[in-house]
Amino acid sequence: MPEIPEMEVYKRQLSQTIMHKKIVEVIVNREKAINIPTAEFKELVNEQLIVFVSRRGKHIIITLGNGYYLVGHLMLGGRIYLAQPGEKLKTSGSVIFTFRDESKLFFINLRLGWLHLYTETEMDRAFAGLGPEPLGPFFTEELLSTKLAQKRGAIKPLLTDQEFIAGIGNCYSDEILFEAKIKPDRKAKELNSDEVKRLFFAIPSVLKEAINNGGYMEKPFSLGDNWTGGHNEHLQVYDREGQPCYRCSGLVQLITLSGKKSYYCPSCQK
Repeated sequence: MPEIPEMEVYKRQLSQTIMHKKIVEVIVNREKAINIPTAEFKELVNEQLIVFVSRRGKHIIITLGNGYYLVGHLMLGGRIYLAQPGEKLKTSGSVIFTFRDESKLFFINLRLGWLHLYTETEMDRAFAGLGPEPLGPFFTEELLSTKLAQKRGAIKPLLTDQEFIAGIGNCYSDEILFEAKIKPDRKAKELNSDEVKRLFFAIPSVLKEAINNGGYMEKPFSLGDNWTGGHNEHLQVYDREGQPCYRCSGLVQLITLSGKKSYYCPSCQK
């Protein structure tokens, strides 16, 4: 499932390619992916300019000229692809937008994911339960320390709780805890001040590095895209069970916490 780095990569690519383009056709092949009747969705989206692209947690946000927002959550298996004019794809796509230059933006495999059309008030309501942005200016060591002290559970599932911090999932929670040298089953409220400090600095460090490398999703955003998925070869512990730790002589192990898989190095993460 895409997390902050993958959605940030999409955000930056979309900002570079579809800004100020006008949508001239809307195709909805999966009605369950949208939140209003198809006819109304098409009427409100068609003939609109793309005026801004942003992100909140794991959500992509496309601002339309009429003040509505296309908010997408890809969930497991979903992805975004920009097809060049005349380019043929094997997939029909769940939702497709055609621009005046005949390029097409595909939201693919929204079997679990969705693309909703919101007013600003509706979007604010949808995001009301999300925690702070870990790359935002309001995410501070003091805030993290305060939030951790209020929790009883293990740190790994807590980092993936979207109400605690927005945008971190299974992959990067493992990478962050490895960077901070914290075992994933440690109780959040038992972390000492040094561990909280290491965790606070590890969160943006790991996420920014992953963004710079293109995230871990392998499917490209468009033809010639050599950026997306480049972070796969830089993952330290995620999905590396039984392989040597890059930092010591230990072997990466897999445990399950609150139903979530967690990869870690027992030698490094005490």
